[in-house]
Amino acid sequence: MLGASLRMTIRPWALLAGLAGLLVLLTAPAAATARPLFGVQVDSIQPTDTPGQVDAELHRLATLHAQTVRVEVDWSQLEPHVQGRRDPVILADLDRIVDGAARQGLAVVMFADRSPCWASSAPVKPNCLRRGSNTFEVTRYGPSDPQTYVDLATFLAARYGSDLRAFEVWNEPDQANQNYWAGPDKVNRYVALLEAVYGPLKQVNPGLQVLAGSFIGTDGRWLKALYAAGARGSYDALSVHFYDLPLNALATTHAVQLAHHDTTPLWLTEYGWTSCAGTDGASVPNDHPCVTQATQAQSIVDVVRALHATSWVAAAIMYTMSDQTPAYQFGLVDRADRLKPAFGALQQALSRPLGPLRVPGLTLRRAGRRTVVSGTGSLADLYTLEVSVHGRLRYRAQVRTTRTGRYTVTLPAVLGTRGLRVRITSRWSHRATTRTL
Repeated sequence: MLGASLRMTIRPWALLAGLAGLLVLLTAPAAATARPLFGVQVDSIQPTDTPGQVDAELHRLATLHAQTVRVEVDWSQLEPHVQGRRDPVILADLDRIVDGAARQGLAVVMFADRSPCWASSAPVKPNCLRRGSNTFEVTRYGPSDPQTYVDLATFLAARYGSDLRAFEVWNEPDQANQNYWAGPDKVNRYVALLEAVYGPLKQVNPGLQVLAGSFIGTDGRWLKALYAAGARGSYDALSVHFYDLPLNALATTHAVQLAHHDTTPLWLTEYGWTSCAGTDGASVPNDHPCVTQATQAQSIVDVVRALHATSWVAAAIMYTMSDQTPAYQFGLVDRADRLKPAFGALQQALSRPLGPLRVPGLTLRRAGRRTVVSGTGSLADLYTLEVSVHGRLRYRAQVRTTRTGRYTVTLPAVLGTRGLRVRITSRWSHRATTRTL
């Protein structure tokens, strides 16, 4: 989950130019008859909510035509001071959410994180029996003994049975800020947790999908490290959290999977954009690029269109139902409980057959001795720009749109303004547009 943390290094909005360092063009996603599960994470439900309020929020999710909801279990709240002694208010809250989701026909994806003091591997801890012992500096460490997490996870899997579609093991262990999985030897400790929990989860709930990884890294290094540490065989699918460039990150991750003969599906359990850009262009300082509400809506729809016939992506869960802060406006509903454009756009996208991801737009114009290339595209995608001069390829670059869904590239003067053939290609779909000058 996002929280208030730095999630990843954000690439600049401008052109990523030059021949050096060009990523290998990936193969187009395969078509399939099975449609991914589409859903939303709901953080707006609170322990103090009445059953009627919980049902109303889940009903609003169901009106989106969503199929799944993602729910967090804060371990430090559920078992705050003693193993197995569970807070009745927190447990009743989870019961209401899971039961309410079942009544609305929503499959539940659950994940548990935040080690309580008594289980945490934090190097310095207070008296864990005291109120207030579950500080951030304690809960951000994983458990010192994986078995304590096994006991928690199997309790939840057994309690909720077939109402649970999937259980995601932890949250973002590769996060550089260490807000979720602090300490040394991260990969081996995480793989040890996977190996400990997988078998017991399948034993108590055989139909449950166990999701491993829960990672944000888009370059494949974390996944390769998991393979090297022996993670294979301890999961049914991989979960990923890809926000600002989800399509490119999915394709890159899938390529790493195939290179390691891993054919398990990917679950995109967090993605989204924060609509913190004002109509005047001003943005709230943030660790994610701010976009307009209109761009947020279009980008979410673009992901649904891109993934609806992708065989190797099993789910796409948007973060989140409601805005949190002026910076974190990832929600479909604003902080005044008003529906944002993204709500209606997603509702429409999920309620009727979808077309393919849109073809990138492309226009050319002369500006003195240079050629200016501009157009439109999806903020969720990357594009490859190629320029041939009199039939010879002379220029290639990666292009990303701005927060308004547009791009502009001024070509080097050496390419001239005549005899040019310019082509821009989606890295996800390979759909392209070509113009000549």
